[in-house]
Amino acid sequence: MVKVVALLVAVGVALTPMVAAAQAKIGIADGFDIIFNSSEGKRLQENLKKKYEELGRPLQQKQQSFAKELADAEKQAAVMKEEARKRKEQELSKKMEELRKQEADAQKQFAQYEEREKAPLYKKLETAVKDVASESRLDIVLDKRSSGLLYFDPKFDITDKVRSKFGR
Repeated sequence: MVKVVALLVAVGVALTPMVAAAQAKIGIADGFDIIFNSSEGKRLQENLKKKYEELGRPLQQKQQSFAKELADAEKQAAVMKEEARKRKEQELSKKMEELRKQEADAQKQFAQYEEREKAPLYKKLETAVKDVASESRLDIVLDKRSSGLLYFDPKFDITDKVRSKFGR
C-alpha cells in the first residue's frame, strides 16, 4: 500500500509541470505590424529612408565617377604603353577597393543608426506586450511573424535547467 501511494505521489509530482504547461494561457501578437503601422513607426521608416539616401548619395557620385574613369581607361588601353597600362590598372584597382570599403562603412553606419533608432520602439512594444499580458493574465505571448517570444511568465523559464544539462 505504501508503495502504491509513493508511486501515485511520484507520478503526480512528475505530471505537475506538464499540467501547468497545458493550462498556460498564450497570446499572439504581430510586433512588426504594431510597430511599423504606428505613427512612430512610419516616422522611423521616413527617417531611415532619408539616412539611407544621405549615406548613399556620395557613394553614387563616386561610383559614377569611377565607372566613367574605368570606361575611359578601357578606351585608352589599346594605345597605352604596357607600363602605363599596368600603373593605370593598379590605380583603378586601388580606387575600386577604396570604394568598396566606403560602401561597407556606409552600410555599417546605416545598420548602427537603424538599430539605435529602432531600440526605443522595441522597448515600447515590450512594455505594451507585458501590460496586455498582465491584464489578460497571459503566461506566454508569441510573435505572429517570427514565432519568437515577446513575453513569458518567468515561472516558465527553464533556461537554468537547460544550462545545467548542457554543461554536463
